[in-house]
Amino acid sequence: MMFRDYPVISIFTELRRDDLLPAILFRSARKQCDQDVQKLVRSKACELNTHEQLYLREQVAQIIKKYNVDKEIIYQHPQYAALIKTGAGAHHAGQLLIWRIVLEELMTRGAIKILIATGTVAAGVDFPARAVVITAHSRRGNEGYRFVQASELQQMSGRAGRRGRDAVGFCIVAPSIYADARVISEVSKKPPEPLKSAYFASPSTVLNLLRYRSVDDLKFTVAHSLGSFLDRKQANRMRQEFDALKDDLSSLGPDSAQYKKLEKRIRREERLAQELEDRQMTLLQKSLDGLTHLGHLAEGKLTEKGTWSAHLCTSLVLELAEAIDTGLFKDLGIVELVGLLASISGTQHKVYLGIKENPIDKKYFASMKEILEKVGAAYERPPSTAEIEVMPDAATTVLTWMESSTWAEFSGLLRLAGVAEGDVARLVSQTADHLHQLTRLSQVFPSLAATAEEARYRILKPPLSEVLAASDA
Repeated sequence: MMFRDYPVISIFTELRRDDLLPAILFRSARKQCDQDVQKLVRSKACELNTHEQLYLREQVAQIIKKYNVDKEIIYQHPQYAALIKTGAGAHHAGQLLIWRIVLEELMTRGAIKILIATGTVAAGVDFPARAVVITAHSRRGNEGYRFVQASELQQMSGRAGRRGRDAVGFCIVAPSIYADARVISEVSKKPPEPLKSAYFASPSTVLNLLRYRSVDDLKFTVAHSLGSFLDRKQANRMRQEFDALKDDLSSLGPDSAQYKKLEKRIRREERLAQELEDRQMTLLQKSLDGLTHLGHLAEGKLTEKGTWSAHLCTSLVLELAEAIDTGLFKDLGIVELVGLLASISGTQHKVYLGIKENPIDKKYFASMKEILEKVGAAYERPPSTAEIEVMPDAATTVLTWMESSTWAEFSGLLRLAGVAEGDVARLVSQTADHLHQLTRLSQVFPSLAATAEEARYRILKPPLSEVLAASDA
């Protein structure tokens, strides 16, 4: 039988029947993971016996004690009852980090029967299982759906088999219209994708390095970076390919339509190869031009503005520096400062809290938008970096958390609004990081630095402060 989406209850019961638990079930979306947990908890066939449930409770209590977190955060989690009843947990980026840590600890201890996760868990966490189940041969990326890559499949399938406990691990493809075993089989035969460098000379990197080096030193560093090496390698590979095309061109008559078409293709390929070879230097030059245009550099050296902004080690260095330089942050209170930073710390397409009235005067958001437009006109960000926009709902979310007395009170609002706890935790963490960068300017802007320090203290409260401590341990 071919299912639209292979039922989680069938997967669980069949794995248990064949002694293939614990297992990791990979799903394509967060929503699927959460729905699977709810389906399992409603099934009598998936319930653990009393002894297994008691063991799970004991393990959770030990983990809470180990990380010294508020036990109510765990016990009041909407999926806690399902975890104890079925031994199943949903692990994805939409969950609060401390909940994911609990699941990871339980999995490591062999207390969980089935972990339902998105594919990102395969690359980010190391906990093997007896079996893994793959339910999709494609993933949704920034440019739509694509086939699972060889490296991603290796990461997922590589979780099958526990060292010292299993002689062999089992990787199972659950058939559905989204999981074609033939596609998975073909991908499994491919080598992993070549290493790619994410490095580029961003404005923050350039400012920081120019505190100690010259522009010529920067160009030397960029020319000898891994990114430049890989770009040159790929460019040479492209040139080898169109060298063969040139041989084909020589065999054609110069007046033929095929000759002109092939000649045009060769010129285009040569241009693309040269652009790829020069890409890292082009990105460096764009950073230098943007910094010069915004007054951070003059004749290749840091200006007064560039000297203090070099202490802002963040991807938003240009935006924060302009907000300071134009006076937008001058004499702001904690609420306004937190709100403005939160509004540019969110992720596009994420849902934030919009059911409460935003306490920030709209003129502040308008001014911040003007600053983003000014920076955007001066500096062209690489396509690989996320666009920055003013998101008032992100500000409302962080400010609501700042004024909430407990996470339980706050999380109730999040669930009502359909906002993922994990997304909010990242938003708060990013806002806190930008506040921390402002505290580094205490010598130049002491009042702003003091306000930022107090604001950071007020938003990094339990469980988020506990989670940061646990993740650093």
